[in-house]
Amino acid sequence: MRKEWFMMPTYLDLLAQLGVGGAHPGGFMLTKEIIEAEKIPETAAVLDAGCGTGQTMQFLKSMITDVKGIDPDPVMLQKAAKRLKDSSCLIKGSLEKLPFESRAFDYVFCESVLSFTDAETSIEEAYRVLKDEGILLAIEIVKSENAEKLMAEEIETFYGFKSMLNEVEWMNHFKSAGFTDITVHSQQDFLIEEDEPTTEFDMSEDIPSLYFDMLAKHESLREIFHRAVQFRIFRCVK
Repeated sequence: MRKEWFMMPTYLDLLAQLGVGGAHPGGFMLTKEIIEAEKIPETAAVLDAGCGTGQTMQFLKSMITDVKGIDPDPVMLQKAAKRLKDSSCLIKGSLEKLPFESRAFDYVFCESVLSFTDAETSIEEAYRVLKDEGILLAIEIVKSENAEKLMAEEIETFYGFKSMLNEVEWMNHFKSAGFTDITVHSQQDFLIEEDEPTTEFDMSEDIPSLYFDMLAKHESLREIFHRAVQFRIFRCVK
């Protein structure tokens, strides 16, 4: 009898099936505050690296003409194309090997994406595709100083983080890539309208029950997640 093998879905697969927009720390309202604070020129070239279902891209495209998105997940890209009513600005690809020429963008956005990649390589790629004086804006999880080892390992395993770094380790990666002007912010540095919706869903049809089991596990991990992990906004100028 032949044994069937399949890969267990990941947390990112769960987000794709649920079609989650604004799943990153701080949600979409933090994204809006960051973008509005930047006062990005209408003529800027912007890359949303790890664009997911396109929520941030939709907001950027309401103000800026040249916005591109890249994501490795075809389900995410399908839902982004549906949201944007346009697939021409979307590319399937990896952050570790961006399919763009050097010095192509004024801004690169990464919203809770680098932790799921080889962070060192992805940051180097972001640096490469940025123009001189271009800006990388990254919202990333930061391992808390008081995170217990087993707690951190459980979080890292379930969510599939390749890089669960503390703030100093993130800073070292940004500096090693070549960024020299780096500032760090927390959510408290931005005024967030808590009463506005931050998360949207575009759920796939006939989602297997396994995904709802994963969602339940995610909910059960929320408390230890907030004890083990914080997040920061890194603004890095090339």
